[in-house]
Amino acid sequence: MTSLAFVSLLLVTMMASTASAQGGIGSCCRHHSITQIHRDHLRSYYKQSKSACPINAVVFTTWKNIRICSNPEKLWTQTSMAYLDGKNWQIQRSTLHKRHR
Repeated sequence: MTSLAFVSLLLVTMMASTASAQGGIGSCCRHHSITQIHRDHLRSYYKQSKSACPINAVVFTTWKNIRICSNPEKLWTQTSMAYLDGKNWQIQRSTLHKRHR
């Protein structure tokens, strides 16, 4: 009986450390938001996978540090990701261009 309790405790500890290493279970999106804000208010995004959290989502962060959990299949989500990717590419390109002058 003691070994069963030890194994259970060990499993719970491993799950908790895995969750904290991935940003914590509490930071996972649990549903998709229908919020669509102007793209100039978006700062960054990352993709949340169903393997680590309950749903697949694209998590946008605004300049005011508000998180928006978006459906990756929606057009607004895809165009907003492309906008941020392009914006980041232009920033990186201008930074590199300034260095080589």
